[in-house]
Amino acid sequence: MNFIFIGGTYRGKKLFESLLKNKYIPDYIFILKEDAHENKKYSEDIKIIANSHNIPFQIKKKLSKEDEIIFKEQKRDFAIICGWRTIINFDLNKYFKLGLLAAHDSLLPEYRGFAPINWAIINGETKTGVTLFQINNSEVDSGKILNKIEVNILPNEYAIEVYEKITNATVKIINDFIKNYINSSYTLKEQDHKNATYTCKRIPLDGLVNWHKSSKEIYNLIRALAPPYPCAYTIYEKEKYFIRKAEIGEYNDRNYIGRIIGRVINIDKFGIEILCGEGSIKITEWENQNGIENPNILIKKYSTTF
Repeated sequence: MNFIFIGGTYRGKKLFESLLKNKYIPDYIFILKEDAHENKKYSEDIKIIANSHNIPFQIKKKLSKEDEIIFKEQKRDFAIICGWRTIINFDLNKYFKLGLLAAHDSLLPEYRGFAPINWAIINGETKTGVTLFQINNSEVDSGKILNKIEVNILPNEYAIEVYEKITNATVKIINDFIKNYINSSYTLKEQDHKNATYTCKRIPLDGLVNWHKSSKEIYNLIRALAPPYPCAYTIYEKEKYFIRKAEIGEYNDRNYIGRIIGRVINIDKFGIEILCGEGSIKITEWENQNGIENPNILIKKYSTTF
């Protein structure tokens, strides 16, 4: 069995380590090069591991036309793609027996597209998962499915906790597939395209808290965008404040018939409670745009409004 690994990020590193542990060794690796602002460079970790196993590799952000030489070298079984951020040309499928296989962070055909973990939490989903599928020449994430693994999203879990579950599920689904491939016991299944749903790419502005929404909706946004993601944020006196952690407010169930949305209704040593369009949110960890945690700013109970 010969295959290529294309990937990066924490999840790609964990998968690569697991493949080697199970003696599933790729004969070539394309390692994702991180953006300059990313502090953790998993590409360096993967590089060190690849060198220790004498596996040839390249570190880059996207595949180039020149890279096709690597794919042409021999008729490999498949390519595994995990933690890669740029589009891969479908035509590369012709160099593999089974084609290009990718792990997507949802239960396809649901949540095709960008940031599926974050969108699932924002939408209050109670489950998500990982799907291993073939990349095709049609629309995004629409190829035939090899397998799915379901992952629960608990009510108070943050994105990093769900991401860890997704990482573990990814490691399992791909190792299970390779074992089945060796035994010729895998199957391919067409997606139910009529039930497909799609997600938009998220930009920083999408993280702005709209205090007119319900406390549940705002809490879900905060959970979905918490570190290592960029964080939901609010603006007070023209300065951004990034919300790292929050909880449903102590006074969430109070019936406010004199409701001023965004008004601070309680301050204690544990946080700041703010009225929403429905219910309330208590911010327990936040930082200003300079990275100062829980900054000491002038906030008054009953008179400060976000």
